[in-house]
Amino acid sequence: MSLREFSILMMVCTIWGLHFIVMKFTIAGNGVPPLFYAALRVTLMALILLPFLRWHKGQMKAVFLGGLGFGAFNYAFMFPAMALTTASAAAVTIELYMPFSILLSVLILGERIGVWRIFGCALAFLGVVLIGLGTPSEAAGQGFLLGIGFMACAAMAEAIGAVSVKSVKSVNPVQLLAWFGVIGSLVLWPLSLILETNQMSAFAPDTRVNFGLALIYSVILVSLIAHGSYYWLLQRLPIHTVAPSGLMTTVIGVVAGLWILKEAPTAILFVGALITLSGIALILWRNKQHALKTSLPETIHPKVTEVS
Repeated sequence: MSLREFSILMMVCTIWGLHFIVMKFTIAGNGVPPLFYAALRVTLMALILLPFLRWHKGQMKAVFLGGLGFGAFNYAFMFPAMALTTASAAAVTIELYMPFSILLSVLILGERIGVWRIFGCALAFLGVVLIGLGTPSEAAGQGFLLGIGFMACAAMAEAIGAVSVKSVKSVNPVQLLAWFGVIGSLVLWPLSLILETNQMSAFAPDTRVNFGLALIYSVILVSLIAHGSYYWLLQRLPIHTVAPSGLMTTVIGVVAGLWILKEAPTAILFVGALITLSGIALILWRNKQHALKTSLPETIHPKVTEVS
């Protein structure tokens, strides 16, 4: 990996990691309805990428399922979770995406995994359970454990999207993102209208500037710049070189939550995070070993869309 590629990878991880801070500040700090925020975000992304929208005959079922996972239900759980949990705990919990992906690949695709990856999955789940059962930081909402559960559901939704997208052939990632934006809009707007009220409060004089900046960050920096750079890296580097970016994203999210949002560090958070990230690192290591032995892509691909 060249210095240029490493710098771009670190930029991507930083943008994704800080997105937990942006979401937490906007939803919990400014009181913006989370589903409304998510719906407006994916709609703006869909409008920007509309010129890339193409119908892919014979593959739209997988694209649709991928959109439900990546563009709809992951955000339907993730954004409300940010009102309940802390940014640092959320950054760790979303890493369950990888063990969920492995389990779904075994159950749905019939793939086989070894004892080390099973152990890695168990560690990842154990760490998140410890975080959820521990005493939350004062920055957490009233339903901290529910927030952890919502974030775990978001990780499951992303895993379902990943397994679906694995069967999609010869579709440009930008075209996939365009469809994810469309499908997400069709799901998130009704959810916001049914479950939320007072959405226009996001544009109140004391919150509209921050909300506008959050939307710019989510749509332009996260969805377009970070994703575009990530796909560029995937085209140039082996998957097992790029995949560990998820761990760096989580570390940045945790550190930023503790530093920027002043979330009180708790012993159970550090222990749970260490156990979870150790499990994820073990899975990544075994994926790399498998890829080197077989000269095939790893069992579980990196995320097609962002970690947050």
